[in-house]
Amino acid sequence: MIEYFEKTKEGRMKKIPSCKNGCWINATDPSSEEIKFLTEKFDLNEENLHDGLDIHEIPRTESDEKNIYIYLSTPTEKISQEHISSFLIVYTQKHLITTSKYPLEIFEKLSESKSKNFKDISGPTQILYLLYLISKSFETSVRRIVKEIKENKSDLSKLNNEDIAKLIQNEDKLNSYITPFETMIDNYYKILRHSSLHFKEEDREYLEDLITDLSQTLGLCKYNLQSISNMRTYYSTNLSNNLNKTVTALTIFTIFLAIPTVISSIYGMNITLPFQDNPNLFFYLGGLVLFIWLVLFVGLKRYKFL
Repeated sequence: MIEYFEKTKEGRMKKIPSCKNGCWINATDPSSEEIKFLTEKFDLNEENLHDGLDIHEIPRTESDEKNIYIYLSTPTEKISQEHISSFLIVYTQKHLITTSKYPLEIFEKLSESKSKNFKDISGPTQILYLLYLISKSFETSVRRIVKEIKENKSDLSKLNNEDIAKLIQNEDKLNSYITPFETMIDNYYKILRHSSLHFKEEDREYLEDLITDLSQTLGLCKYNLQSISNMRTYYSTNLSNNLNKTVTALTIFTIFLAIPTVISSIYGMNITLPFQDNPNLFFYLGGLVLFIWLVLFVGLKRYKFL
């Protein structure tokens, strides 16, 4: 599917029926015919367009004589079992073209944009705005995860299986973010230094700020991954300790229960036994059991089993 957008004087995005100079062209899961149309109409590299549909494509920047191909990654919730997806930005002299396999949130944000600071869709400042939206999306997602981690970290003793499952999901999400982060930062630098992208000095400073923000978000991901690992280790250790305590308590209870069982079993046999005719035998045996229990208790207490 191919859609066309232009920006109004008020800074809003408006969908238009056909292509015109300066518009944004968004191709979502384009068919073979649509890819052929884009290739021929705008003189694009077909292989690069196909790479842009790969959700696992590595962030990078390529260029030919006419166009610049920028591969980026962004957080998404629209793909099953995936937390990020790659997409392609094609910067031409007259248009901004984006292609992706799925209708990513980043394009919804761009289409709903009301920013007056980025008026020219086809200019390099619109690429800067896309880079800003990506950085903001990563930052928002990571900070949401950090908030959940802090809530669980505030009282580790109350962690349960559901909390651990959420931590593992967040760990998987952070790991998926870290994978493209370093290549994305390098890619931002390449965009900043690209000879065909003529950024104003204030835009260059803004892009440098975005690179700093990405680096800080990367550091935040790594720090919280370590926190999750520590929390899982604590939960596992605590669970193991509680299990050991339970097993120890049951073992001690079994030992104490076995003593009167053994004595009563002996005196329950149909043979001649000492003091079996003594009317106070029950009290003697009861005292013997209590004495053995006392000795066991003192011994277990001494060796810190209790």
